Amino acid sequence: MMGVNEDGIPQLVTPFQKFSYPLTLAFLQFAFMGVFFLVIHFTVNRAQLSDFKYVVLTSDKRWPALIVTHVFSTFFLQSLMLPAQTLSIGLFSASRATEIPVAAALRMQALGLRDGGKNLRAVGLAFVSACTMFYAYAEMSGCLCIWSGNGVALSGVAFWLVYMMLLAMPAANAVCQESIMLQPGMHPILLLAVQNILACLLFGPILLLCHVTGIEDVSAAFVMFLTYSEVVMLVLWLCAQMAASSALSITLIYMVDSFWTIALRSLRVALWAVGLLVSFYMAHKGVPVSVLCPRTSLWSFVLLCSFLLGAAAVYTDRVPVAEHDTEKSLQVLGRSLASASQA
Repeated sequence: MMGVNEDGIPQLVTPFQKFSYPLTLAFLQFAFMGVFFLVIHFTVNRAQLSDFKYVVLTSDKRWPALIVTHVFSTFFLQSLMLPAQTLSIGLFSASRATEIPVAAALRMQALGLRDGGKNLRAVGLAFVSACTMFYAYAEMSGCLCIWSGNGVALSGVAFWLVYMMLLAMPAANAVCQESIMLQPGMHPILLLAVQNILACLLFGPILLLCHVTGIEDVSAAFVMFLTYSEVVMLVLWLCAQMAASSALSITLIYMVDSFWTIALRSLRVALWAVGLLVSFYMAHKGVPVSVLCPRTSLWSFVLLCSFLLGAAAVYTDRVPVAEHDTEKSLQVLGRSLASASQA
């Protein structure tokens, strides 16, 4: 920011250096969310220590998978991986929507075909809807470079293996959360608390190793925390934002399921597009976007069509389930009436 020195000469004032400690920030987020959700659980739900009986790390393989996928699905860890070349918008959109069929496949594997199976038509429509949403928004915003930041530049087979693995992590984490909530019956808030506490314990030695090897200077990060109140407030707000996002995600999983929670993540693109249109109309009052920016208007229409396609996917998934439940109820009722008549 601009300031004035003692002689009255304008000069550029930089309160602190650039904060570039993503590993430390991820560790602090795990610790913050673990303590926060644990306090919420024992305060609001009046829970007891006996609720931890569902945490079986040795015999239940889902818990190690839950912790590992939670660690690697954190945004600040995923941002460390960058391609050596810029991806095309179409390839980027298709890759971002890949998490939807991945979530469907993992959910069927974890819960079985009867409880976790999804209509293939609904999966396909949701995938096409998300892919079109990402592509339309990229065209609307005039995005020329998908990737930004600092990280390890990868290319070729190594890039695609790591990239697809990281894209599958949020889907796998959501499926693990749903599986643990359904079968052991663990409370969602306690699940978030235990998940983040165990992730913090797992990530602590990794962070220490990165500090020793010189990958990230953890001591310099904490010096910035103790020196600048701006950095402390920034980290606190980022932790609160991540906690709110986790609470919203677990709520969606509890209300619907993990597949539709992952599929609904693409709606953030629609929210960003609405923000672009609102800012446009605030800057150009009385002028329709179709007249001043026909290209933006075209891709807004494509975005709307993709949203309707997603609604069709929801309808396609729910109708067969309702019909199946109705048919099953009629069969049970028929067998009951037959038994009653024989008696």
